[in-house]
Amino acid sequence: MKTRSEKMNLSAMNLAVQGALAAMCVLSAMAQAADDEVTALTQPTNTIEIGVENVSRTSAKFGEYTGLRKSGGELIGNFSVSGGDAYNGGTQRWGIIGTDLGTTSRALGGSISNQGLWDISIGYDELRHSISDTYQTPQQGSMGGNNFTFPATFGTFNAQANPSARTLDANQLGAFHTEDVGTTRKNTSFGAGFNFNPQLSMKFDYNHLDQSGAKLQAFGNQGGVTIASGIGRAEAVAILMSPTNYKTDTFNLALNWVGDKGHLTGGYYGSIFRDGYDSLSWENAMLQTTGFVGCPSGGACTYQTNMASTAPDNQFHQLNLSGGYAFSPSTRLAGGLSYGRNTQDDSYAPGAVMQAGIGVLPQPSLDGLVKTTHADLKLTNQTTKDLVLSAAYKFNERDNRTASNVYEYIHLGGSPATHSYDAVNTPYSNKKTQLELAGDYRLAKGQSLRLAYERENIKRWCNNVVGGAQCVASPSSSEDKLGLTYRVKASENVKLNAGYIYENRRADFDHGFFANIGDPHNTAARNAVNAPATVNAGDQLGYLAYPYASRKQDILKAGVNWQASEKLDIGLNGRYSNDKYDAALGVQGGDTSSVNFDATYAYNANSTVSAYASWQNSQRDLRNGLNGTAVLAATSIWTNQLKEDSNAIGLTTKHTGFMGGKFELLGDLSYSLDKSHYSTQVPYLSSPACTDPTVLSCGDTPDIKARLLTFKLTGTYKESIPIEV
Repeated sequence: MKTRSEKMNLSAMNLAVQGALAAMCVLSAMAQAADDEVTALTQPTNTIEIGVENVSRTSAKFGEYTGLRKSGGELIGNFSVSGGDAYNGGTQRWGIIGTDLGTTSRALGGSISNQGLWDISIGYDELRHSISDTYQTPQQGSMGGNNFTFPATFGTFNAQANPSARTLDANQLGAFHTEDVGTTRKNTSFGAGFNFNPQLSMKFDYNHLDQSGAKLQAFGNQGGVTIASGIGRAEAVAILMSPTNYKTDTFNLALNWVGDKGHLTGGYYGSIFRDGYDSLSWENAMLQTTGFVGCPSGGACTYQTNMASTAPDNQFHQLNLSGGYAFSPSTRLAGGLSYGRNTQDDSYAPGAVMQAGIGVLPQPSLDGLVKTTHADLKLTNQTTKDLVLSAAYKFNERDNRTASNVYEYIHLGGSPATHSYDAVNTPYSNKKTQLELAGDYRLAKGQSLRLAYERENIKRWCNNVVGGAQCVASPSSSEDKLGLTYRVKASENVKLNAGYIYENRRADFDHGFFANIGDPHNTAARNAVNAPATVNAGDQLGYLAYPYASRKQDILKAGVNWQASEKLDIGLNGRYSNDKYDAALGVQGGDTSSVNFDATYAYNANSTVSAYASWQNSQRDLRNGLNGTAVLAATSIWTNQLKEDSNAIGLTTKHTGFMGGKFELLGDLSYSLDKSHYSTQVPYLSSPACTDPTVLSCGDTPDIKARLLTFKLTGTYKESIPIEV
C-alpha cells in the first residue's frame, strides 16, 4: 500500500450584481503535499473544489451565458484526478476532470495515454444561452416545437379598422402566458492518436453537437387568404419561438510526417448538419376586413395557417495538405492547400408559399453546391544578421455551382408575384488573392523597423444566371496597403512602439445594377420595372454601399511600456484611424480613436493590485438623396451621422499567502458606459423644421446608453489530505 496526497480546493464563486454570496466548504487537513517541481512530476496533484453560489435576483440577461439566471443558491464544484505509472518511471498516464459542475456550463472529460505511442480522450460540455424569461404569447405550443396554434375560443380581431389600437378583450388577454426562452448546446467529443514511429503519426477527432430550444424571431403573416368571415392581414408581424433542433457531426483525420528539414500533414475534415424540422407553422388571428370581429356565432374559430422553412440539412467535406521545408538555416518555405465541397439538397418545405404561385417549382430542391479552394505560401530568409525578408501569397476562391432558376411565388400580400417581379436566385462567387512583401531590420541594439507592403485583389461573379439577371454591383476591387512599424527599447525599463498604415482601395461599381428582379422572359416589362428610382438594386442613383466603394484609410498606432520600479509596471497604447470614401452618396467617411491604460503594482511578495481604463470614440458620416430623384441635386440631399462612445474603468486585486499559504483572495470591480447618438438632417424639409420635436423624419434622437457595474470576489482555500490507492 502506498499513500499519495490529494489537495482539496474550496471556492466562493461569482460574488456578483446585488451581492451574490460566496461560501466555502473546508475539509480537515491530515498532511500537506510538497509543492516543488520534482514532486509535481513524480506525484499527481489531485484537486477538488466545492462551493455554493447564490444569485440575489432572477435575470435572463445577466445569466445569458453564465448560467446565473435564477435566484437562489446552488452547489457547485470542480475536480481534477490523475494517475498512472508515468509518475513512477512508467509511460502510462490517465486523468479525469470536471469544471463548473452544478451550473449550465458544466464540463467533464477524461484521457489515457502511453507516452510516445498512443492517446485517447473523451469530453462532454454544456452551455445554455438564456434569451428571455419575460416573453409572452397567446399561442399554444412548447418552446422548441415547430407548431403554434391559438385556443379554439381565442377569437380574432380587426387589424385594418384601427391598426394603431389593436385592442384585445379579456378572454384574449387571459390567453397570454410567459415562456422561458433559450437554447442549450451539448457537446460530446472523442479523440485518439497513434505514433507509428518518431517520424509518422496519426490523429483523429470526432465531435457531436446537439442544440435544442428556441430563439425569438419575427415573421410576417400572409394576407389575401379568407379565414372565417374575414381575410388574413398581410405582413402583420408575429414574434415566435423559432425552434433550434440541430445536430452537427464533425470529423478531423490527420496524418503527420516530420523529417530533419521538413514536415508534412495531410488531412480530411467533414461536417454533417441535420435539422430535426423542415418548417415552422403558426396561426394568424389578424384580419383586414372592416367591421368583422370575432368568430362565427356558436362555433370555433378557423385561423389562417402560415409556414416558414427552417435551416436545411447540409454537408461539408474538405481535403487539406500543409507543410514546410528548411532549405538552409536561413531560408524556410511553408505553405498549404485545401479543397472543399459544401452541398445542400434538402427538399423544399411542403406547403411553402412559393408553391402556391402562378407556376410550379423549377426543381424539388436547391441542389446547392459550393466549391472552396485555398492556397498559401510563405518564404522567409535571414538575409543578414540584422535583416529578415519574407514574401507571402494567399489564394481563396468560393465557386458557387448551384443552378440559377426563376421562382414564381405568392408574396405576403396574397397576390401572385407575376412576371415583372419573378425572383431569380443568383449563385454568388468570389475570389481573393493577397501578396505580402515584408522586411524586418535591426537598426541598432534595441531598435527595429518593419516595412510591409500588401496587394489584395477581389473578383465577384455569378455562374450561369438565368435570363441574364445581374448578380453583383461591384465586380472587382483592388487594394494596396503600406505599413511601417518602429520599436525601440529606450532604456532597460522603457519600451516604445509606433506605426503607420496607409490603405488605398479602388473598386469598380455598376450604377445601373438592378439585382435579381425583372422578368427574364419579358424585356419590355423588365425595363419598365427598372425606372430610375429602382436602378442600383433599388438604391438612389449615385449611392455606393461602403464595403464596395473606393476608399483611402490612414491608421496611426503608438504605445509605451514603462517598468517604473520593481513593483510598478505601466502601459499606455493609442490608435487612430480615418476613412474617406469616394462616393457621391452613401458613407462619406469616418474616424475611430481609442486609448488604453493599465498599471500593476505589487506592494508585497504575495499581493498585487491592477487598474485599467479605456476610451473609444467613433463617428460615421453618410449622405443620401431623396428617393425617386433620378438626378442628384442639392435640394434633394439629406445627411446622417452616427457617433459612438465607449468608456471602461476597472480595478483588480490578488492576495495570496493567507492562513499559511492556503487561502487566496481575488477581487474585481469594473464599470463601463457605452453611448450612441444618431442625427439626421433634411435641409429640403420646409416645415416644420427638424428642431420641432413633433417631426420624426429628422433631427437628433435621444442618446442610447448602456451601463454595467460588476463586482466579483473569489476566495480559494487549499488543504491537503492523504488518499489510499
